[in-house]
Amino acid sequence: MTKGVMVTIREVYVESDPNRGNMVILKENAGGDRFFLMFVGEAEFTAIAKEKGLVDSKRPLTHDFYLSIMEKAGVEFLRIEISEMREETYYANVLCRAQQNDFSVDSRPSDAVALALNRRIPILVHEDLFRRKLTAEEVKEYEGLVKMVKF
Repeated sequence: MTKGVMVTIREVYVESDPNRGNMVILKENAGGDRFFLMFVGEAEFTAIAKEKGLVDSKRPLTHDFYLSIMEKAGVEFLRIEISEMREETYYANVLCRAQQNDFSVDSRPSDAVALALNRRIPILVHEDLFRRKLTAEEVKEYEGLVKMVKF
């Protein structure tokens, strides 16, 4: 799936729900009906929430520590790309530059999003990974189907 259109993310939301878990929602724009959703662990959720200014940490989080090392080593972060899903797992790459050479590093999408927010670099998501918000009519249709199916 790596070929195709990559969509630039302009909105990053975090949501914690006791029933569904910690979610990160990426959108092309605030009013759009397409979104990319990923469920993340507590540490990843905290890192992204920190970068959004929702959490204050007195000490550097793990990604802050690694970013400090990379910065001192002269690594420039260019962008992140969430490019595909294989076996129910999303894959991302962080594109970097060091000593005038560009390279890519495999990453979990949640770590890449925290890094992108910290460094204010573009977040791109492959268009095939987006979901679309259901219309009210579609929700009613699905509710009707669920009522017809006996469990």
